[in-house]
Amino acid sequence: MLERRRARGPVLLALVAGLSLVLAACGVPDPGTDPGAAPSAGFPVSVEHALGTTEIPAAPERVVSLGYTDQDAILALGVVPVAIREFTGGQPSATWPWASDLLQGQQPEVLDGEVGLEAVAALAPDLIVAVSAGLTREQYDSFSRIAPVITQPVGDQPFQSGWQDTTRLIGQALGRSTEADGLVTDLEARFNAVAAEYPQLAGKRAAVAAVSSVGGGQFFVWTSQDNRGRFLTSLGLTVPATFDGLAGENFYADISGEQLGLLDETDVLVWLQIPGTENATLQEQAGYPTLRIGQEGRVYDMTAEQAVALSFSSVLSLPSLLDTVPGELAARVGG
Repeated sequence: MLERRRARGPVLLALVAGLSLVLAACGVPDPGTDPGAAPSAGFPVSVEHALGTTEIPAAPERVVSLGYTDQDAILALGVVPVAIREFTGGQPSATWPWASDLLQGQQPEVLDGEVGLEAVAALAPDLIVAVSAGLTREQYDSFSRIAPVITQPVGDQPFQSGWQDTTRLIGQALGRSTEADGLVTDLEARFNAVAAEYPQLAGKRAAVAAVSSVGGGQFFVWTSQDNRGRFLTSLGLTVPATFDGLAGENFYADISGEQLGLLDETDVLVWLQIPGTENATLQEQAGYPTLRIGQEGRVYDMTAEQAVALSFSSVLSLPSLLDTVPGELAARVGG
């Protein structure tokens, strides 16, 4: 995730802040469900997640999307939240264009900044979806006094859940597991088809990197266990183990300017720019002229809208990337 403040680094490393560009409508998958259709599963439903087991007594009608990117899966499953947490870009209803049509003309309340208990309680929710919220145990217990809460899947650290597990968990809570499975299956099939279309990517080394938003001449490189890295590996690419090792238990590695040469361990590099950072392009870095990947034209500079879609890595945002990014990467690795 892309961060606004270091204190919430893992939370905010997922998105690029301050963007307002529109993604093309093509590439958005069919949500696979009639928004007005009844849930496919009977209630009550028990949902097991990282912080416990939550009993949802009836089909939720007032859903609060408390996680930073949870709205995409909720909307894809045909449910319009009563409130959505703002993460980046100031989009209407805190919803990016790839998902905005699924709002069905409604305008959910936007929860911005640190969200307090009072603000959520005032919405009278019957389900709080906090899969990508990074709740502590104390926060989870507090919000659970308002309404049933679901957090990230069992075994996942905050902000490290794959889009497949996120979609299925939210689908279970909404009583729409069948629809969620269909969304996951369809998008995985598309990933497989695109990987087959570009066999030259198989086994090539790749990473996603950016200038650190906290300054100090530092850089972020995301690991194979982050959704940015998973996007690459889903196309047959590999993330060098060096970056996983440097990250330790984090899902991104901090590297210094003196370590910038490590980027040459890749065959192709995806570069993101975090708005609000100075000298945000790779070409502006002091060590850039010595990088082989730059000299050989093996750096792919993502557009702002692509960076947000990759950072969301949702069932709704990923299809637009599959339309363009794999071909760009294949052109840079050659073969």
